[in-house]
Amino acid sequence: MAANKFVLKGPGVEVDYTIGASSAIPALVFTAGAFQKKFKPNEVLSEDTGLGRVVSVALILTIDTGGERFGFFLPFIDVARDQTAHFYTVGIYETFSGPDSVPHRPSTWRCLEMTGTAQSVIVPL
Repeated sequence: MAANKFVLKGPGVEVDYTIGASSAIPALVFTAGAFQKKFKPNEVLSEDTGLGRVVSVALILTIDTGGERFGFFLPFIDVARDQTAHFYTVGIYETFSGPDSVPHRPSTWRCLEMTGTAQSVIVPL
């Protein structure tokens, strides 16, 4: 069965992501130190690639001065219910300028190694 619950940990960062979550509950919780942000399913961007699923969220987003996104790769893993699979992956921060940023700077990316666990869970509807 395809894994749908992932917990990722990296230096100073933890991500809890559940695929198929109800729109009423957070699908992804991003925690970095005291900063925590919860995202509903429609706020999480996800796309399958040859490298796995790329998942990203907007941590800070302004229409004028730019912001910051965080993303990560998830492997395609089959896990039996009541089992846990462990994996390694990478997280990526993107910092970008907006149209009113002075000075306007090109986007920058910062990567970090992460460890993760994957499970197949029943998701509340």
